[in-house]
Amino acid sequence: MKKIANIISIIGHPLLTIPLFIMIVMFGFEVISKAALISFLLIGCVFIPLILLMHIKSKNGTYTNFDVSDKSQRKSFYLFAVPLLLIVTVILFVTDQSRNLCISVLFALILLTISQITNFFVKSSLHVSLNIYLSSLIFTVNYKIGIVALLFAGLISWSRVKLGRHTIKEVLFGLLIGILISLIMLKFEGYINI
Repeated sequence: MKKIANIISIIGHPLLTIPLFIMIVMFGFEVISKAALISFLLIGCVFIPLILLMHIKSKNGTYTNFDVSDKSQRKSFYLFAVPLLLIVTVILFVTDQSRNLCISVLFALILLTISQITNFFVKSSLHVSLNIYLSSLIFTVNYKIGIVALLFAGLISWSRVKLGRHTIKEVLFGLLIGILISLIMLKFEGYINI
């Protein structure tokens, strides 16, 4: 079962699922030049630096593992990730990109910031919170695939506990943060009426 959990955890890693979603949506709905520019901005300026940071720090022993599963080690991760996403969010707003894109990235920034704050108390699962949020974004494009993504987020939750990367409490915190930010974003964008 651990092997299956590991495969699910790898496939469901936010550093894989979110860039894949960005590429599919950008190149599926935008002209190629704009899709390439936005993809480069989001992936090249946020995800690639994060992957490099996590790889280097896990190889030199600063991080116990690539997932930055240690609560105290996550502090430096957040201190790197949040400013990167903040800069990209500001660039998107200043360059007058589509409202949906700006709002989606803004709420991802809010999710990451809330996770950073809660890290003082509990190490919430970013795998879970970010994939729940991603499910809500997918839902706005195709609700059937969004439901499948949400169910997959459930499998990711199971895998994180099974692998010992998170406790049930940490997964529940990630779930709560992901659901809360998703509902607020969907309400803000007019997709739900609560």
